Amino acid sequence: MDDIVRTQQPRQKDNFGTWEDPQYDDLRKLFSSTRLREVLTHDSFYEQEAKGHGRYVFAGMFVFKGMVAQVLYRYFAGEGTRLQHVLGNLFRNERLERMFDEWKIRQFVRAGSKFDISTHKHIFVYAIFGYVTTLDEELRNWFIGKYILNEQSEHLFRHKKRNANLLAQANAITKQTDGRRLSLEMEQTAEGLHRAKAVLSDGTVLCEAESKSWRYARTKASKMALNVLATPFRKELLSNPEYHARILAREEERLAKRKAEIEAREAEKAATRQEREEKRKEIARARDARRRQIQAEQKKRKAENAAKAAAKAAKEARPMSAKKRRYLEDKKK
Repeated sequence: MDDIVRTQQPRQKDNFGTWEDPQYDDLRKLFSSTRLREVLTHDSFYEQEAKGHGRYVFAGMFVFKGMVAQVLYRYFAGEGTRLQHVLGNLFRNERLERMFDEWKIRQFVRAGSKFDISTHKHIFVYAIFGYVTTLDEELRNWFIGKYILNEQSEHLFRHKKRNANLLAQANAITKQTDGRRLSLEMEQTAEGLHRAKAVLSDGTVLCEAESKSWRYARTKASKMALNVLATPFRKELLSNPEYHARILAREEERLAKRKAEIEAREAEKAATRQEREEKRKEIARARDARRRQIQAEQKKRKAENAAKAAAKAAKEARPMSAKKRRYLEDKKK
């Protein structure tokens, strides 16, 4: 790293390092020695209370990486998957470990005696990144441009998949057939159009295309060249019985696989329906058993009530004794 200690501090008791090399003048603009000590102190350095650089590491892993992703989204072309791969390569551990060694961060790191710094170099680089997120936008962009999206990472943006490059495909066919090479030559017509010519290495013009767009003219000529070169191969391929046998076998395999998938899906549906039906029957049986139980309890209560009523009626129908009659008469008086 090029920018770390704004003012030269006296040596600390724990022999904390300094960026004395002139190549780190830039980094001295970003870090004071006190701030650098805080950023590069691991939690394991404190035996009782964890108050290390964990928050800086979190900010480096997610906030700073998001800032770089925002720069890629704004200023670099490519699909989302492509930019995702570039972002992953920019922050791969091998690159972060190389930064750790180049910036000589080891002299500033503070960690517990049992903590293996050599296998966690990327953690401290992320902590540096986390601190950068606290700086103003101008310094952050300067840091990203100098240390992340620099000349060492340019190769990540020049990559183009070979199977998506029409000219590369056409050139591969010509080299396989007779060893010649294919290239595109551009010129401008009198009408102001762009003309792209597909030219072989011996000067033979294979085809040409015109368009108002320079890019579209090249794409159109590449497609035409690829079609012209592939036509003989297609004819030979279509006349080969082995090719048709392979196509037929592939189609039969596809149909068999599709049939197996459909049968498996139907079997799964049938099993699910059977399971639901069994569950429905079980619920119905439980409901019927509960209804029968309630009916039996009601019938029992009805019989008990009828027995009580009959006993009461029989009791009331018995003739009154002379003693009870005299008691009632005395009570009326």
